[in-house]
Amino acid sequence: MAGAQGDGRAYGRTAGTWDPELVQVGAGTASGELLRRYWHPVGRSAEATTVPREVRLLGEDLILYRDLSGTPGLLEPRCCHRGTTLYYGAVEDEGIRCPYHGWVFGADGVCLDQPCEPDRGRNKERYRQPWYPVVEYNGLIFAYLGPAEKQPVFPRYDIFEDMNDEEEEIVIIDHFAFGGPTEAPCNWFQTHENAMDPYHVFVLHTTHSGVQFNPNLEIWPAIDWQVHPWGVTSSQDRKLPDGTTLHRITEVRMPTVRVIATPTLTVLGKTNNLSWTQPIDDTHTRVFAMVRKPRGSEAQGLPVYGEGKTWFELSTEEHQRFPGDYEAQVGQGEIALHSTERLSSTDRGVSMVRRQFKEQVQIVAEGGDPVGVEFDEAAALVSVVAGNYIISSETDLSEVPMGATLGSRLDNPSS
Repeated sequence: MAGAQGDGRAYGRTAGTWDPELVQVGAGTASGELLRRYWHPVGRSAEATTVPREVRLLGEDLILYRDLSGTPGLLEPRCCHRGTTLYYGAVEDEGIRCPYHGWVFGADGVCLDQPCEPDRGRNKERYRQPWYPVVEYNGLIFAYLGPAEKQPVFPRYDIFEDMNDEEEEIVIIDHFAFGGPTEAPCNWFQTHENAMDPYHVFVLHTTHSGVQFNPNLEIWPAIDWQVHPWGVTSSQDRKLPDGTTLHRITEVRMPTVRVIATPTLTVLGKTNNLSWTQPIDDTHTRVFAMVRKPRGSEAQGLPVYGEGKTWFELSTEEHQRFPGDYEAQVGQGEIALHSTERLSSTDRGVSMVRRQFKEQVQIVAEGGDPVGVEFDEAAALVSVVAGNYIISSETDLSEVPMGATLGSRLDNPSS
């Protein structure tokens, strides 16, 4: 942005701003209400125990627990009786007991016992602790924080179906960007849209910081983006040294799902993993990845930095020399300043994600239903398309999801 003298210096520059329709997650905000029309991960299954746990989702402070019968519950922490926190409550067979006067609430908020009242609560059913419905799925607990009459069915994903207990398992990874801390001090959207920025793989993960995944990703790709009713895809074609083509597809699904083909290229064909960005609040984010793998194998190739170090082993100087997704995305600030950006042709995928999200914000504001929600259980299964596909002259292209016409842009990536 040009300064006061017009020569580009910083002095006199206009303060940057962010787009509230992209970043706000609180109840009552336009984008926050859109987000509340979907299911979101609130924690690992292992984090719901008989010891209440404080969690935060979409700017709301909540209590996650699991009663002695095994049922998880997600409640507002302030007891509806006198307002003390259920964080200090005692978990029992069918609920959680407030430490102040002993009222017990089930996972659906219903008051089950009032020990200090006559007959242990003659009208206890009239009292209800604010609660949210939860679903447990392959080691993650998801919550729906929206209006009851608009609650969609919980989506399942084809890559996690038909599991063989003897050969395969599901693991959950929640290190941010597959290698950083569990929680990142930045807005969720700047981490989510990164999935539709394939050119950063060529720079950040290869030429700048050294090869952090597979060396073939250093090959310049031809890229095509497409908008779908449920999200956006990026198709990338790389001519490999052996004459074959690596056809790589990445997808983002409304509002927080991203499906990324394994960057180590250890999994060919349809991908084996899917991630959810968890908007904790406007300035904090957690990412959960669900990975299907053969028993006894590594869950997922994590990025390496410098001389084969993990993110946690790097010194401060080494983080500067070998940055990854965490440094790049958190480096945009707590909330990216959209007004100061200068988007270019290589940011087309990011623009598509933003445009679709804002369109859905408007649809919900006008009383409609956003894309990607279903109300019929028969439509709950989602089929993903992301993956790494090696294309040769013998490949049956009818079995490979396609974006752009294969090879049409290999020699002219700017077209």
